Formats: sequence, structure tokens, C-alpha cells
Amino acid sequence: MIKKVLSQYPALNILSQFFIILFSALCFAVSLNMFLIPGDIYSGGVTGISQLITYSLKQFTPFGNIIQTGTLNFLLNIPLLILSYMKLGRRFTILTVVVVAIMTGFTLIIPVQQVSANPLLNGIVAGALNGLGGGLTIKFGMSAGGIDIIALVINRLVQINVGSLSLLINSVVIVGAGILYSWEFALYTLISMYVTSRVVNSIHTNEQRLTAFIVTDKEDEVVKSIYDRIHRGITILDGRGGYSKKTRNTLMIVINRYELYDLEMAIGEADIHAFVNIIQSTRVNGNYLNRDQQNKLKQNKT
Repeated sequence: MIKKVLSQYPALNILSQFFIILFSALCFAVSLNMFLIPGDIYSGGVTGISQLITYSLKQFTPFGNIIQTGTLNFLLNIPLLILSYMKLGRRFTILTVVVVAIMTGFTLIIPVQQVSANPLLNGIVAGALNGLGGGLTIKFGMSAGGIDIIALVINRLVQINVGSLSLLINSVVIVGAGILYSWEFALYTLISMYVTSRVVNSIHTNEQRLTAFIVTDKEDEVVKSIYDRIHRGITILDGRGGYSKKTRNTLMIVINRYELYDLEMAIGEADIHAFVNIIQSTRVNGNYLNRDQQNKLKQNKT
């Protein structure tokens, strides 16, 4: 119902995306300033590397207060944002820049203060908040920058879960935390990262195949609307209502989970009264395009 309303009112769709950005950025900032930094636990990816650098500056140099973790995180994200623009697209990169900028602002506004003295609790809560923010941003076509960008690029090449990729890449942060601070807190960092990866994977389920059956009176309009948004084959099945006996065609399309939002928006724009049944597909064989192949088709059409 909500997505049908958003498809009718583009301004509300933009507003909802901005709300996701604000909420996700707030999750990252609260996790960093209230659980990770005061708990001596390190975040994953670029944020964790930023923590390691600022900690090293405070401990081993007289320039301890020269830069804050949030600001350094933004600076380290710049080359990764360039990679994002080259590999993941203009829209994704712009939204990611907005997420990173607002997150940096929140980290400067929210004071660094300890909520709990329990390192395990700090690690679990911080991991859940990071996973929630990271999963939502990726689900809605953006990211929080950093390792997420690298993980998404690799994910498109080898089709591995984003959360699992991030955990693998973040091993360098765990080792750094153990060497610079404490191996005990490095283990808490590992727990936090694991929680993050599990939450991200539960939200960001891109590699799940779904089959959608669409019963509509506006067959041509719905097909055109879907083709404008998604490059997938559509099969038209002959059907008839069991009660009304009215002839009505059914459209069948197999998509990836990340395309579900665009599919629902396309259907809502063409026929708000369409009946849609979406089921999970165990296995798909045949000519099934991945995201890069779809992007090439879009470029050829333009």
C-alpha cells in the first residue's frame, strides 16, 4: 500500500528516501559516539580505520586532537566515492555522498559519551545499529560509503553476500585493534562486526530470486511500465477468474530481491488495482541477466 502511494506521488518518494538517509546516518553516529569510541571498540571498514588512526595520533603523537574520527572518515571516503561513481553509478554515488556528509555532521553534533561500561553490550548494540543503518541504505540504493562500496563492487562480480564480504575485509581492523589496543577488545570488535554482518544480510537480500504473478486489466500499460524500470523477460499467461469467469491475463516475471521495489513502483504507476503475488524462487536456470548485463542494456537503449 505504501509503495503504491509513493508511486503516485514522487515528492513523497523523495521524502521517504531522505528520511531513510537521516535515520541511517543517525544510527551510524549514535553507534560511533555512544558505543564504539567510549567502549574502546572499533567499527568496521573505513570508520574503524579512522578510529585506529585517531587513536594512534592521540597515543603516539602530540597531534591527538588535530582531527576527529567523523571528519577523517569523510576524507578517507573520497577515493572510494570516486570508485563508486565509476562502478556503481551516478545516482548511487550522489545518495552515498549525502549519507556520508549527514553522518559526519551527526558525529560532530552528538557528544562522545558512554552509555554502558559493558564492552560486550557496547559491541552488540553498536553492531546492530551499524547493521540497521547499512542494510537500509543498501536496500534503498545507496550506502554509507567505505567498505560497503568495495563489498558491493565485489558482490556484483562474484555474487557473495555483502555482509560476509564486509566481515572478511574488516579482518585488518580487528588485527589493528588487537595490536594497538587490546586483543580482548579486538574480540569484542569481532563480535560487533559479526552482528553488523548478520543484520545487513537480513535486510539486504539482493541474491534472492523472486517470482511475481501479476493479474491486471491493464496488461499493456503494466508491461510497458515494468520494461521502463526493469530489464527482465515477462511471460503472459492466459487466465480466467474462477468466480467472475472473466478472461484476464496474468504476467509472470522473475526478479532479484533488489528489483522488488522498482517492480512494485512500476505496477502501482500503471494499475493501482492490480493483484500481485510474489513468491521466492529456489533456483533459476536459463538466460537470467545480472545487474551489469542489465546496465549494458540500459546504456545501449540510451
